[in-house]
Amino acid sequence: MARAGADLLAADPRRHARLRRRLHARQLRLSEAALMIEGWSAEPGALPVGWSGPALRRRLLDAHLAIDALAAAAETLAEDGGELLPEAARIAGHLGRREYGAVEYVARPLLEPRTGTAAPGTGRWPAHHLAAAAVEYVTLARTATAPPPYDDITDEAYDPVVTLAQGNLPGSAAVASDVAARGSRWNPLSRLTLTTRQAIQVAVAGTLAILAGRELSQARYYWAVLAAFIAFAGTATRSETSIKAVNRVVGTLVGLGAGIGLAHLTAGHTAWVLVVIVTSMSLGFYLVNVSYACMIFFVTIMVSQLYSVLHEFSAGLLLLRLEETALGAAIGIAVAYFILPTSTRDTVETARRAYFRALANLLDRATQTGADGTELDALARSLDHRLQQLTLVARPLTRPMTWGVNSRLVRHRLTLYAATTRQARALVRSGFPVPPELADACTALSRAATALAGSTPRPDHPVPDVTEALSTAATTLLSHRPHHPGTPVTQPLVHLRQLLTELAMLPTPPTTPAPANQPTTSPR
Repeated sequence: MARAGADLLAADPRRHARLRRRLHARQLRLSEAALMIEGWSAEPGALPVGWSGPALRRRLLDAHLAIDALAAAAETLAEDGGELLPEAARIAGHLGRREYGAVEYVARPLLEPRTGTAAPGTGRWPAHHLAAAAVEYVTLARTATAPPPYDDITDEAYDPVVTLAQGNLPGSAAVASDVAARGSRWNPLSRLTLTTRQAIQVAVAGTLAILAGRELSQARYYWAVLAAFIAFAGTATRSETSIKAVNRVVGTLVGLGAGIGLAHLTAGHTAWVLVVIVTSMSLGFYLVNVSYACMIFFVTIMVSQLYSVLHEFSAGLLLLRLEETALGAAIGIAVAYFILPTSTRDTVETARRAYFRALANLLDRATQTGADGTELDALARSLDHRLQQLTLVARPLTRPMTWGVNSRLVRHRLTLYAATTRQARALVRSGFPVPPELADACTALSRAATALAGSTPRPDHPVPDVTEALSTAATTLLSHRPHHPGTPVTQPLVHLRQLLTELAMLPTPPTTPAPANQPTTSPR
């Protein structure tokens, strides 16, 4: 993330949109890494001596918050510009290369106190925030091996907020398992469990693939069956199944040309054949989590080499494999859409509601005087988990190939959800419980999140409960005058109110003015 921030700061403004998307993608991957650590920390012997699960969770939250602050400052500085862009880019670059001494050296001038406010256009405040976040992360990194001395963490019991599936984060099936198939009003089979519905889909698709595949080839029809079966493996919604089936066809098609060319080059050279096979296997399985089409591309090359060794290779055989694969993929897509289909939009809606319930729970607990710091840390990680699930099931809708979906709007709203999660995490780490003078605002935001969890916001039909709750929060925040300017809890609440307003599709109200001589941070 530090390297991505440095690239954004040093890039031409015409490249900012693409680099900003890359920075957001790195932020989501950082959250996934934290969730992986969260799940693995419950395994026996996973933690070093002297550490506990809650202490590690707290340390990761602190580091996560520092990196989020650096990313937000980099975005604001890249957008606004200023004479301090080169220094900020150097700080982020040094941090990305783990040159911690250089980070502190370059950041020191930006952290020196100055009287008055920064002149417009200098980028003084975003650069100051970036430098402070980088130095904070350096401090945490230098003490990474020492158990943190958190006084409020006394309970050594650890219950992770995420349960790993075979060592990995749960897939979309964890969300789709609670979603009924389309047509549940008239088809009782639609109310079966997800695994039972998928078993029925695979049985139907396999039968159709056998019947249709045998029309193409009596000996090679199993390629069609394999394509239809694999389309449902690891997927839960009809969009995921369709995208995986299409990727299989695309990978086979592109790999066909490469496989034929390499087969002619390696013909009669056993050593080179073995090199290509081993290389293709390695690259295919290495890239499976990056792109399924890439894995199929290398698998097709490997199959071409194997048939060459078996003296069965021909361009016609590989073309038949492509035809059978396309047929099986088409059957898989048709079954996914018409036989007990699990809607992607319904699954996204379920994940969205679960996200807002988790946010409401966190905001509600943050106002309670009996709230434990360990509990709030767990709630913050639970919100990260809900965001990860929402991003996972909504990923098919971010592709322009999905019909009837504004993919740009979906990507924008996912960015808003990620920003909301970061501000909630900042609220938890800024101090608890929330001061009494701000408790009403936090409670109102909790009510707004609860109302959003129970309804679907639309631009032309605002939810009354959401509008009323956000108005109450705005009134409280506007009337609040902290005794000490720059109260750390105020800014996360202000940003949460702004982000929830956007997520509720309401007109954006006027923002709360920052205290005198204080920076205005970006809600990103």
